[in-house]
Amino acid sequence: MDSDSPQDIYAKCLPSDRGYPLWFPEPSSTLPSSYKQDGLQIGDVGYVSREGTFRVLLNICFGANHALHQRRGVSCSFDPVVLDIDSEVEVNSNAVSPGCVIFSSGITQPNQTSQRNGHYEFTPSSAKGAILILPDGATSHDVLPIERFRKVAMERAFDWYEIAEELDERISSGSLYLITGFYKARSWSLGSFNDATGAEHRNIRVLPREGEGTIAGREWKPTFSMQHRDGPRHDHHGNVNQTVFIRGFKIAVREDALGWMSQKPQKPEVQRVPADRPREAPCCFTGFLVWLFCKLMWLFGKNSNSKRPRRENGGVDVNHVPYSLLSQPFHPSDTINRYLLNKASDALVAVTHDRKTYARGACTSGPPRRILIGKLFSSLAT
Repeated sequence: MDSDSPQDIYAKCLPSDRGYPLWFPEPSSTLPSSYKQDGLQIGDVGYVSREGTFRVLLNICFGANHALHQRRGVSCSFDPVVLDIDSEVEVNSNAVSPGCVIFSSGITQPNQTSQRNGHYEFTPSSAKGAILILPDGATSHDVLPIERFRKVAMERAFDWYEIAEELDERISSGSLYLITGFYKARSWSLGSFNDATGAEHRNIRVLPREGEGTIAGREWKPTFSMQHRDGPRHDHHGNVNQTVFIRGFKIAVREDALGWMSQKPQKPEVQRVPADRPREAPCCFTGFLVWLFCKLMWLFGKNSNSKRPRRENGGVDVNHVPYSLLSQPFHPSDTINRYLLNKASDALVAVTHDRKTYARGACTSGPPRRILIGKLFSSLAT
């Protein structure tokens, strides 16, 4: 996707093997108050909004009675993944040193010694770029049994997209994300720019700011137009709950299958709480007819954009909008997932982990070809 939004430029340009960077690291205001104290969690299923906020739909490691699920609901058949935090999650409390600066290729620091006093200076030589300053460093968390999470994503992908539909979240068929790790900070300051070609002298100064409402306390002084943010606010400071990078599986499903997958015989239990009445599994022959009908609709290019009514058995058909008509932020794994689904005509779901998607190099519209090829063979479709 070719977009000029701050999140797009930030994600395209910030070079890091730490994961996918968020323009809004702070916890979403829609989360329960208890959830905001720690921020995003391993097992969160959701999507990155165009603005750069991760919006949580559910967490596969929390029970149905958790505060997150009480507000939004889960399926009657919801079965949480058992995760031992002490033995199955790797934690590095000093993953990023205090004062660390991460910036894109084409940006240099002419005077690095001034960082000790909280003064930063950058000289961009490229038209696009991104910068992340972590005054207090960052911690990292990563789940170890990652294969278990991949299998869950493959098995429950359609259930999660149906939940998104019921919550009236208009997302594309490649938007969902299962978090398996993250980097969290106590404070941050970040910026991105899309067109610095008009500036005669390109320079960015980031200075300490006194008496303002953010704990990061930075004042950006660029010689050209750019977007920047810092945080958190003083009233949100204290916990290390600002998620600057997420890692996990990007999940894509075949677009033409979204409206009928929950009718498949092996998935008769998909039902929301409360439902109109219990769902009954269709017979094998009925399931085959549904599959054949959808395949014919796909082959002959029938319009699938119209709102599908609620089925009599209590389920909800997904109100599918084609991938190309929905806007979502850039993510390099989207290219891989689309390729997998196009290449494997019988595949219904594709998942790709983004731990090593990013390459250290120039700001581009996507990762280098060699990175995509490497990721392609480590991704699976079913």
